[in-house]
Amino acid sequence: MPYVFFCLICVIWSSSFMLMKLATRCLTPIEVGAGRAIGGASVLALLFVITRGRLTYRKCDIGVLLAVVILGFAWPHSIQPWLVDEIGSGLVGMSVGLTPLFTLFFMIPMLGHWPTLRQGLGVVGALFFLIVLMRDGFDHTVTPFELGLAASVPMSYSAANCLIQRSLKHLPPLELTLLCLIANTGILLSLSAFFSRPKVDPLAPWVTAVLAVVVLGVVGTGLATFLFNRLVQEQGPLFATMTINVTPLGAVLWGWAMGEVITSTQVVALLGILTMITVVQFGTAHSSPASVDAEASSANH
Repeated sequence: MPYVFFCLICVIWSSSFMLMKLATRCLTPIEVGAGRAIGGASVLALLFVITRGRLTYRKCDIGVLLAVVILGFAWPHSIQPWLVDEIGSGLVGMSVGLTPLFTLFFMIPMLGHWPTLRQGLGVVGALFFLIVLMRDGFDHTVTPFELGLAASVPMSYSAANCLIQRSLKHLPPLELTLLCLIANTGILLSLSAFFSRPKVDPLAPWVTAVLAVVVLGVVGTGLATFLFNRLVQEQGPLFATMTINVTPLGAVLWGWAMGEVITSTQVVALLGILTMITVVQFGTAHSSPASVDAEASSANH
């Protein structure tokens, strides 16, 4: 099942950047972020009720939960739609592929975990091909400020994933994701009050934009993040975050379908990234009975 979840997350998140691009035609980036948080929280709350789940978090978890919400949800969900609108979905999707590299570095001080030689070589190899991919996609209109913001997203994701592995592994993935999305909804709705809405053409595709946010929230944010947090807890942050190295493949293909340019260099680089992911992931998945039993126990109450 870990590999099934891995592939499913890759497909879903590869499409997220295209959905953001459609949504920002009519909505502000903060509204898109808030909408996806509401959609994700709604579907997971329903699942939580259906499975008769119960809250198990402790007071001492609140501080770490808040840090995870800010780093792994509020910041990426608010800045990514803006970046997609400014520099394109393909390039933003490529930059997210840096997450495994940052995770590799954060794992050492935060978790005391040193990667194996094979994992290190695989991640570094993936980084090399990712740099080739991004360099080929850059043009003179992308500013250093925008590049810095793009790099901050995978960095914040990596820190949040390591925090989950270090301090929140005892929480069932469904509860963890639900609590984060509820808190994220509150933060982004509050922020939206401080951002004025731009004038939108009356003929703008509002129906398409709203549907994009719904799918982005329910599927891309709710279900996919739940599966991702489960992988982080059961397989570790490096295994889980390697899903994000596949994201550029789908992001570039969707960007090409929507009129963005894709080159032969990008195709070669993407194939190289997939090869490096295979090097890192093959044979590393393992079952985690304790985590599975904890989740089942929560669902049975």
